[in-house]
Amino acid sequence: MTREGEGDRVRPLARLLAHARARQFHYLLASLILLLVIYPYVVAGPTGPVALTVLSSIILITGVYAVSYRRRQVVIAVLLAVPAFLLGWLYLATGVPALDSAGSVFTLLFYASTALIVLSRVLTTQKITTDTIYGAVSVYLLMGLTWATAYDLVESIHPGSFTADPGHNPDGTFAFPEFIYFSFVTLATLGYGDITPITNQARSLALLEAASGTIYIAVLIARLVSALGWSPETDRE
Repeated sequence: MTREGEGDRVRPLARLLAHARARQFHYLLASLILLLVIYPYVVAGPTGPVALTVLSSIILITGVYAVSYRRRQVVIAVLLAVPAFLLGWLYLATGVPALDSAGSVFTLLFYASTALIVLSRVLTTQKITTDTIYGAVSVYLLMGLTWATAYDLVESIHPGSFTADPGHNPDGTFAFPEFIYFSFVTLATLGYGDITPITNQARSLALLEAASGTIYIAVLIARLVSALGWSPETDRE
């Protein structure tokens, strides 16, 4: 085979890889939206735990791919994603609560580290692209899931850390989807009041989340304005 023939084979593969590389955050965002949109409709059924584990596993995979542009970041992501993946499926198979708690710890660390890595990429990129915007949205959604996992851990360690309207939660127990809801309501500083943190630990987490959501939006807007080249001096000119 001639070099020209080999080059003809390599070029389509190179274009495919370049196309996928330019859309690293597309897949992460799609998996996050998939979790938030689909899971509420299946959680009440018998397939709820399986659906959550499957959707969470997809986020772990797309999250690793989203940070795969540097070797050290890939190593960190894999070291967190693999235990989270295995513990999640082991808990589904055995029902041992300790496995669920351990898996939640690794999942929380994975969400947080992935959000920080993607945020660093978004804030330092020289050119704002569609993938950059998708990455910024992914960070926001990862923040919500990170805090939701933290609330779930606090409630499992200290039962009764949260209370809810009796009409909303008559048995006084909380499932992970309820913490997803509470997390994003807190992140957006809406504060409906149907779920309330009542212990110091839970209130501290809610306060930190509300502050982080406000700060993130402010920093992101400042970054986008800077990338577009706007400044007060521009208007004066």
